Amino acid sequence: IVTYSRMLDLCLRAATQLAQKGIEAEVIDLRSLRPIDWDTCKQSLDKTHRLLVVEEDSRFAGAGAEIVAGLTERCFFELDAAPDRIAAREMPIPFNATLEAASIPRPSEIVEAAEKLCGIRTEPA
Repeated sequence: IVTYSRMLDLCLRAATQLAQKGIEAEVIDLRSLRPIDWDTCKQSLDKTHRLLVVEEDSRFAGAGAEIVAGLTERCFFELDAAPDRIAAREMPIPFNATLEAASIPRPSEIVEAAEKLCGIRTEPA
């Protein structure tokens, strides 16, 4: 699981839930988006052969799209499954904290996507 900024906490929570289900998820916290630490990402992908990018940005033209593109270009033959991305819902991010929380990814969505990448889940819960 590759992420950055405040999504790290949600990804770590999801990784804990996955561990309870017997799935070991490696979480990479990108400290910068320019430059991206491609070497660390590649080392993880070499071990897991899967890629899930989680961000609070827009799915369209967001940083996650560039991360997926860059790693696919560098590691295509290492992938055992198509990369996946989880991003904010397609709406303006609201200022109200409750509404904002509803617009960004949730740990349950991260768990579901990781299970799907591992071939454990084929349909949404």
